[in-house]
Amino acid sequence: MRDLDQIPRNSLAWLLVAQGIILAPHVGHAPFWIWGIWLIVIFWRWQIFRGAWGFPGQLVKFFLVGSCCAGLYLAYRASFGMETMVGLLIVGFILKLVEMKKRSDLIVICHLGYFVIATQFLFYSNLLAALYGIISLVVLTATLFASHQSLAQHRFWRTLKLTGILMLQAVPLMLILFIVAPRIGPLWAVPSNSAGAQTGMSDSMAPGDISNLMRSNELVFRVTFEDLAPLQSSLYWRGLVFSYFDGRRWAQSQQQLSRADVSWPESASPAWRDQLQYRGDSTDYEIILEASGQPWLFSLAAAESWSHDDAGLSRSLNLQRKRPVNQRIQYRVSSFLDYRFEADSLEPWQRRQELQLPANNNPQTRRIAQQWLAESGASPTALVQKLLNHFNQGFRYTLQPVSLGEHSVDEFLWQTQEGFCEHFASSFVFFMRAAGIPARVVVGYQGGKLNPLENYFVVRQREAHAWAEIWLEGQGWIRVDPTAAVAPERIEQGADDSLSEEDARLLRNGFAGQFPLFNTLQLRWDALNYSWSRWVLGYDTDVQTGILQRWFGGLDPWRLVLAVICLVALTILCIIGVMLWRQRKQYANPADRYYHRFCNKVARTGCVRRTGEAPRDYAQRLAIMRPDLATSVRRITELYEWVSYADNQAALKDLKEAIGVLKVSAAK
Repeated sequence: MRDLDQIPRNSLAWLLVAQGIILAPHVGHAPFWIWGIWLIVIFWRWQIFRGAWGFPGQLVKFFLVGSCCAGLYLAYRASFGMETMVGLLIVGFILKLVEMKKRSDLIVICHLGYFVIATQFLFYSNLLAALYGIISLVVLTATLFASHQSLAQHRFWRTLKLTGILMLQAVPLMLILFIVAPRIGPLWAVPSNSAGAQTGMSDSMAPGDISNLMRSNELVFRVTFEDLAPLQSSLYWRGLVFSYFDGRRWAQSQQQLSRADVSWPESASPAWRDQLQYRGDSTDYEIILEASGQPWLFSLAAAESWSHDDAGLSRSLNLQRKRPVNQRIQYRVSSFLDYRFEADSLEPWQRRQELQLPANNNPQTRRIAQQWLAESGASPTALVQKLLNHFNQGFRYTLQPVSLGEHSVDEFLWQTQEGFCEHFASSFVFFMRAAGIPARVVVGYQGGKLNPLENYFVVRQREAHAWAEIWLEGQGWIRVDPTAAVAPERIEQGADDSLSEEDARLLRNGFAGQFPLFNTLQLRWDALNYSWSRWVLGYDTDVQTGILQRWFGGLDPWRLVLAVICLVALTILCIIGVMLWRQRKQYANPADRYYHRFCNKVARTGCVRRTGEAPRDYAQRLAIMRPDLATSVRRITELYEWVSYADNQAALKDLKEAIGVLKVSAAK
């Protein structure tokens, strides 16, 4: 094999390190057996390097490829979504290592590595992922450098330095393309596997579901208000509305699913929008929502306008998309906290839906609801207040309620009297329906933690909440939160402040509690991630259009092409300028720079200093050739010697002035 085709040993070491770094982000979602294949391939490669084993034959390679493809087919249940394709790319990246024979094979693997690096952003898009991606790029590019260096030429830090310089030169072009290149549909808009990550709130609710979410500190979304933020007690982030109850679990009813009267921006406004009356001033805000695998968005009720074209407002007043949120998205909403909806009447199917109860379920609650309604003079308002007073007389708000049986509402209201928000919302809605008052359960999040560094709210799974809505004639749908009657601090101050000491110990971060500095660092890191999400990941078509309009005065193709050409040319000139500056002659002593300037001046007369000629010898030769310069030359030479050999730094200024006033004319 020619020397040019051989793979240097140092580049093989770089490649193995690069593979480990590049594959690490995929450990959490790729099938576990892939890592076993990788270890086998590395061991085989090591044996080849030692000369103990040979390269695999066609039959072995066919078996490896076939086994991996079959494994991916089974692991992803015959679904050819995004995760499957990423898994196939990773397998190719790994298996290519064992048949690598020539330098060209190594270069192919490196090129595959660049694609694998890009795929990590299909699953992670925060600032840490970006920093890790840069590290991966540096190591993989250093592998390419090492593949063109022999062992004698290879130096670890020199290779990294050259790689860093090359990547820094590419940064200006990257920024230009990021700003100017059209915003197209993201790569992660491709379909994901059905078994992909679905996180957080589900499309139904049973006792214990939200209290389980309370134990998670996972980020759900961040929100920034354009003006003054509403009070904590008004931050009800609406997610889903449940109208069907089977005795244990709340879910969307068949009528809700079949009558999906969603108000989409591109379609005509449905008739029910005329019954939605906005009052007072709007509240404008921007949300950065994490991936959930679900189609619904979160907003304050009632949303009046929103930025996403593929999002619509349902008749239940919750925002939803046409496709699941498989990647972090950013959207703006304008809501009215004061509104009236369907105040005049409900359609017959709606009334049946919001009064539905399972037969022969919770008989005690049904009986007491009718009794209390009669005692309240058939006044819904008085009945609501009577039930809230009941909640306020001995009920306990806790993450660890006792398990409930078949008649869960009866047991909760009249026996155990301890539970979390889903227990209170579920029992309240059941009680209202039993009394003939239309009611439904709403789930979402309540409140949020303010990050004062960037003035935005962070909403995590621990802020998950359930509340109720009742319909009153002449008033429409009204929010009632029975949790506020038991634990008002939950609504006014936040989830953490509403827990007992016993519950708080279950959720407390011991490290953060002992070290307040950790909390400060956590706030700063979250603020950095927020800025990254807002200004980098949030650089969409609207933002780009605004910037290009301001900078170039329009979006005409010729303007953009001219702007790109000018910016690229300016970048290249800057790079050339830096390279020339780095190649300039360096002087260890400032006196040498001034003396070199003197020699250049005198050289214009035709008396050039010879190579290796001492300053004093040069001065004597100049005095003979140019007697008119003898005095000045002698003075400059003495000053130079004082600075260079006697370390008389005070003479440096005199040397500079003497050279500056020297007038040299061509010899006659």
